[in-house]
Amino acid sequence: RYASDKESDFIIRPSASFDFLWPVTEQNSLNLRVDGGYAAYVDHSELSRWFIRPGSELAFDVYVGKVMLNLHDRFTIMQDTYMDPNAYGYGDVSRLENVAGIGALWDLNKLVFRGGYDHANYITISGDDAGQQPDGQNEILFTSLGYELQRQMMAGVEAGFGFVNYDESRYIIFTEAIQWNVGVFFEAPLTEYMKLELGGGWTSFDPEVKANVDVSDTLDGFYGRAILRHRLNQYVDYSLSAGRNISFTFYGGTMDLYYARLQANWHLLQKITLGTSFDYDGGTQYDYGKDEFDRFGGGISLSRAITEKLGASVAYRIYVRDSSQSRDYTVNMATLDLRYRF
Repeated sequence: RYASDKESDFIIRPSASFDFLWPVTEQNSLNLRVDGGYAAYVDHSELSRWFIRPGSELAFDVYVGKVMLNLHDRFTIMQDTYMDPNAYGYGDVSRLENVAGIGALWDLNKLVFRGGYDHANYITISGDDAGQQPDGQNEILFTSLGYELQRQMMAGVEAGFGFVNYDESRYIIFTEAIQWNVGVFFEAPLTEYMKLELGGGWTSFDPEVKANVDVSDTLDGFYGRAILRHRLNQYVDYSLSAGRNISFTFYGGTMDLYYARLQANWHLLQKITLGTSFDYDGGTQYDYGKDEFDRFGGGISLSRAITEKLGASVAYRIYVRDSSQSRDYTVNMATLDLRYRF
């Protein structure tokens, strides 16, 4: 419950995933993926709710000449509050995020153009005093132009524009905002088993702040991202990512966020995979005040294939958030997963 009087519970999460691929023609295909279930709390049944994991979507890939178009509708019901580093105070927030749009890829040999448009809806489903998290919409335009310097090595420019709109609520500091970014990117294989992706530039987030809120109107600065993927050998592979971004937060404020992620898989024993991870999120959140926070997370898991179709894993994860506005919490999770593939 993210409170000083901490409570524990036993949660049963039955879930199922469904994948469907229909090759309409030799080049065009329809894809449907749904992955979700229900979280049943044993002691605190009022927290029980449905969830849909990220990656669920209905998508149609179609080719028009040399241009590949992707029409999509992606949907998620966020069920675990800790998945958002700037969410706090409520353990039962549930929100539907639906993103519908179109993406385009135009490959001109050395030149590659990408672009698209998305319309996102954020709809609150449940939560203590659910009105604190208003519904919202987001219009997103994005584009990039890359040049292939040599095989698998590309550099280019990128840009984006977004318009955010929240339904009127006394709990948020703005009802609409404009965000844009302009930058460059670079991606290349450093070795046969190592790949590096870099990107960065300038971004600006400009909200229409309410008159009774003492917050700076515009938050802007450099954004950046770096991703390294490496298969060290047959026993170890890992990915490392870090970056900074500026955007709107879960409760309708603005946030300047720095992050780092390390995920490693250790194939040391036959049929058993050991996974380790470390997460860091930190920065400044602006809502009804200025909150400077740091959040550290780590986890370890063991997974094994029991039969050809049945697999199991055990895991432990912890998150610790330290805040200048007394928005601290500690989350401990021990999980047992059984998965069967039909």
